[in-house]
Amino acid sequence: MLARGICGLALIALVTAGCARDSAGLGAPKASVGAKLGGLLPGRKAAAAPAAVAPAPDLAQAALASIPGPVVLASFEANGAQMVFGLVGENGAMRSYQSPDQRGLVLRAGLLAATRGLGNDLMSSDTAAVSALIHARRPGTAERVQRYLDGSGIERPVPMRCTVALGAEVSQPIGAITYSGQQVAEHCEGSGAVIDNVYIVSPEGRIVMSRQWLGPELGYVTIQVLRG
Repeated sequence: MLARGICGLALIALVTAGCARDSAGLGAPKASVGAKLGGLLPGRKAAAAPAAVAPAPDLAQAALASIPGPVVLASFEANGAQMVFGLVGENGAMRSYQSPDQRGLVLRAGLLAATRGLGNDLMSSDTAAVSALIHARRPGTAERVQRYLDGSGIERPVPMRCTVALGAEVSQPIGAITYSGQQVAEHCEGSGAVIDNVYIVSPEGRIVMSRQWLGPELGYVTIQVLRG
């Protein structure tokens, strides 16, 4: 029944996202990770809290009405596309979400673990060390590794050293949902990449909204929990 609920949103999501296939690198030809990482996205030392993004008219309401379980809204910065993802699988802290057109986001305790069907996908990631700091809202340094396929179809690791810093308490209303918690910034450098992820972490230690780097082709995505 969950799958039928997700499919019921297909027309709304595809119109809203403009099919989201050929923009923001979605569905674009794969390119060498090494060729894209050098000089990418100069870091912002004072990262702002992720801004709540207003869904297209009726998108959030239709998603919540049609999908009985957890729902997230993903807003891709590169082209402004918005896509709804419903939960299709859960194993401990790992949650797999799927869009109406079968694209996938995998979140591990709220941090991106993998993507599927977006083109130039994040194949897998190691985020346990930075995740512990972010959820505890504790400053510090830790490693993370993200993996992508290169032009030869070989999975390549992108190791980075990350600094986690705490920001202000924030409260961002959007429609009937208010995203409240402490801003936590994650600045990472390594393998030619400089990235800035930002999270809003609730008092219970749950990530309710975030701006995270998908990869050198896809750029950043803002993920908002519509229903946890």
